Amino acid sequence: GDLLSPEERAEVDAALARVRSVRDGDDAAAVRAAVEQLNRATASFAARRMDRGVRRALAGRAVDTLA
Repeated sequence: GDLLSPEERAEVDAALARVRSVRDGDDAAAVRAAVEQLNRATASFAARRMDRGVRRALAGRAVDTLA
């Protein structure tokens, strides 16, 4: 959560709420659209999480030891 700005968090929360509101319905297009919106809202957050994880995994290691 610390990787999200308040605005990004609000966007993710809204997208997640939209998914929850349509998930039990019978409108496949609405579900697909809500999931796509959630994916767009979380894409940069997911990238930052991945970057942080890789950075932590590689911290203190020499490049020549990675092969």
